[in-house]
Amino acid sequence: MKTELLQNTLSRFVSSGQIAGCAIRVLRGDRVWFEDSFGYADRERQIPMSTENTIFPIASMTKVITVAAIMQLYEQGLFKMWDPVSEFLPGFRKLTVAAEKPDGSFELTEARGPVTMRQLFTMTSGIPYPWANTAAGRIRIEKEKEWEESGKPFPGLVEYCNLVGSLPLAFEPGEKWMYGFSIDVLGAVIEVLSGRSLGEYLKENIFDPLAMKDSGFFVPAEKKHRVTTMYHIHENLKPAEWDIPTEKPDFESGGGGLYSSVPDYSRFAQMLLHGGTLDGIRILGRKTVDLISQDHLTPEQQATHDWDTQRGYGYGLGVRVMTHPEIAGINGSVGEWGWDGAYGNWFCVDPKENLTCVYLTTNIPGDHYRFIPKLMASLYASLD
Repeated sequence: MKTELLQNTLSRFVSSGQIAGCAIRVLRGDRVWFEDSFGYADRERQIPMSTENTIFPIASMTKVITVAAIMQLYEQGLFKMWDPVSEFLPGFRKLTVAAEKPDGSFELTEARGPVTMRQLFTMTSGIPYPWANTAAGRIRIEKEKEWEESGKPFPGLVEYCNLVGSLPLAFEPGEKWMYGFSIDVLGAVIEVLSGRSLGEYLKENIFDPLAMKDSGFFVPAEKKHRVTTMYHIHENLKPAEWDIPTEKPDFESGGGGLYSSVPDYSRFAQMLLHGGTLDGIRILGRKTVDLISQDHLTPEQQATHDWDTQRGYGYGLGVRVMTHPEIAGINGSVGEWGWDGAYGNWFCVDPKENLTCVYLTTNIPGDHYRFIPKLMASLYASLD
């Protein structure tokens, strides 16, 4: 059996007690080459994982869908890659940088240039997540506490991103690569340019055309029972407390807010593999997909693109792009591309092998480097 290696590896993730469950679909062109599910969507109620029916929070795999959506607007001539973001979000007009000092303090300085649309796509904008690893991130943490304690209603996506634009950057725009809030800001630009909410735009221009019937920023009440339980994988698979939105949330996160399924996301990945078109439905132009899936980092930016999971990869427009399999230590292809999500999820498009893979799981934290290289080793070893 050609796929025995892959099946055994994924089965071992579950049988060893490392994860609660996972589901996977691998396609070669439009043919399902391998598909299976392992373990449980809900261990406590003994509900098995299902490739067809289980719905997952996909976290940052949302980003690639947001990128595809805004590239439709790029194709319509509504913005250029080097346009300042402030043309669409005025909160970004007066930028500062929180320059860190060796003693842990920081100095606020005026930014030397604007944040551009291209820098949002390539994660070189300097816009942080509210994480404590940079002075700018710590400032944002404190500001978010103030917003929460104010008692005011949570602002809409555009207003919120304008507020984020008024906060300091972690570095000069374009100076480094840093995973952050950039793609969420692109979601706000979609709202400005389209006049639609992000969720409405995605439904009308991505989900409905591709028949992605289980994808969105909320899960209708009648489908809630299909959403997987999430598990703390460093706490003996303790179930996580999880509020599943059953109606439109206040904040539609283009960087991490979607729910989806293996069949739905596989439809999206197939569209990308086929150069932007699936079943006669054109989502993007072929050359636009080419632009998304090539490495855009300068050598200086690449030096800070240093996650374990990114060894051997460059970075395109919201996606990793394999450039050196020998550095990655992965028996894959130059040009393989895709992204992952915080809960262990991962997908790839491999044009050389005419292949897509969508792997969804239930992990908190994701621990991608613990699992994904093993999945990839067995996947690629199974190919003819």
